[in-house]
Amino acid sequence: MKTLLNTPLLAALLLAGTFAGCEKAGPEVAPAPSRTDLLTEKDWKLAAETVSPAFPTEEGELITDVFAYMPECDRDDLMHFDRAKTCALREGASQCASGPQQFAGTWAFEADDTILRTNLQTLGASSFNVLRLSETTLQLKGIRTIDGVDYTYVYTYAKQ
Repeated sequence: MKTLLNTPLLAALLLAGTFAGCEKAGPEVAPAPSRTDLLTEKDWKLAAETVSPAFPTEEGELITDVFAYMPECDRDDLMHFDRAKTCALREGASQCASGPQQFAGTWAFEADDTILRTNLQTLGASSFNVLRLSETTLQLKGIRTIDGVDYTYVYTYAKQ
């Protein structure tokens, strides 16, 4: 009787088992950027601002598109966040005639990076729900109570 060690079938099986455990190393996948990585080191420019329910203007018109009613010199302002947890709101290219050219402050993420808190000089402290944060877009939601009415604002920024 022939032993199994002498059969070509066993040799083929052993050889196949040797190579089955080897895989080609694929390209290393970089870890996804953190929310802090996405937020910091670049400027953000406001691209849209809406409010719900509609907010009355001084003329009595009800508006939901706040951005359309903003002065041009406020539409191009830039918000900057850095890793040291400081931030600044700076005038853009079309500067408003009066007022400071920059508001300095601090920022922090809370609740697993789903809430962004800011505290800017003279503008005060604010808290925003982070609706979207990507390589190109920052979308925040905040609530302001004015004359007993809760207004929900959604701010959409584009990375510059």
